[in-house]
Amino acid sequence: MATPQNDITAINNYAGQYEKKIRTSIFTDLDIANDLDLITNLTAPRILPKYKANDGFRPYDVDVVDPDGQAGTFSKRTIVPHTGMKILRVIPEELRKTYLSEQLKANAKDYPGGFAEYFWEEQIKKQRSEINDNAYLGVNSEDVLAFDSGATYAVGDRVVFNKSYYSCVVVTTAGQSPQTHPAKWLKVNAGSIAKGPGVIIKEVYSSLPSRNKIATGTMDATNTFDKVTQFYLNLPEAIRNVNGIIRCSRGVYDNYNMSALAKFTNGTSFLDVVNGAGKIFGKAIIGSDGKWILQPASWMSGSKRLVVDIDKNLKMGTDLTSDFTGIGPLIPFVHGYTCKMQAILAYEIADLDVLFVNDQE
Repeated sequence: MATPQNDITAINNYAGQYEKKIRTSIFTDLDIANDLDLITNLTAPRILPKYKANDGFRPYDVDVVDPDGQAGTFSKRTIVPHTGMKILRVIPEELRKTYLSEQLKANAKDYPGGFAEYFWEEQIKKQRSEINDNAYLGVNSEDVLAFDSGATYAVGDRVVFNKSYYSCVVVTTAGQSPQTHPAKWLKVNAGSIAKGPGVIIKEVYSSLPSRNKIATGTMDATNTFDKVTQFYLNLPEAIRNVNGIIRCSRGVYDNYNMSALAKFTNGTSFLDVVNGAGKIFGKAIIGSDGKWILQPASWMSGSKRLVVDIDKNLKMGTDLTSDFTGIGPLIPFVHGYTCKMQAILAYEIADLDVLFVNDQE
């Protein structure tokens, strides 16, 4: 038996009147596309080249006519597109016994007007939220291996099982699959499309120069202001002289505000950074003369990481931004139609030399 496309139990077999406005859920928007440097025409792997000029300036000497070594060196990192999708099946007849059937024709191909606008609004909002909330710790689907019935899995291990992606949440013994022991597994399809910034940082962390890894230790509501300030002060002076953003999760940002309030009992409004619309979007790092901002990122939810972002170093790639809200071809079948929402996703860090992070994940 086919699975119904919408659970209509709560509005089925109605009696009486219904409020005509349907409430939709509250989801995070696609903030990561606004926060990172967005490449909007990424359809194939793209090299992110970097050129670094070498030292060579010296006192004038008429006898010196040759360069002192190479003028500079190239390095590169590559951002690789990955495609994600969501399949939707529209079956208007499922609404026949609800109040929405007042506008439902006998052979309706689409949902009635009282429901269609909310259905598509909700689906678009949900897709944006799924991308945003799973981006930071996302993994490349090609790196996930098929479930092995003879293997044991630790918490955090990912597998492909019956064409879906799962993360282990409780240690398993051999043969304990997402089907036989569902409580030990969490479906993570949305987080298994493209490798996210948090995973990239974790992979390169050990190879970063010591100056790029700034220890903060545990941050909480009593010490985060001091920890973030010290993190900034431990950046090389040449880095502090340019404009930059320290990105963090909302939890870290809240702790920063609470610890700042305890320190500045007369208020912390002097730290607020306001955009042209009068909206506060971060806190000025004290002592930076407004050059540095602590900014919360919804896509870093749950992370304790502080991440420096300067010169558009954190990249996100897609093909067209309209793909995040677009609906693909409608394929009719006898009871309605099937369609898909599809988008290209990719993340990368262009220059590891200016990637500065703390020691918390």
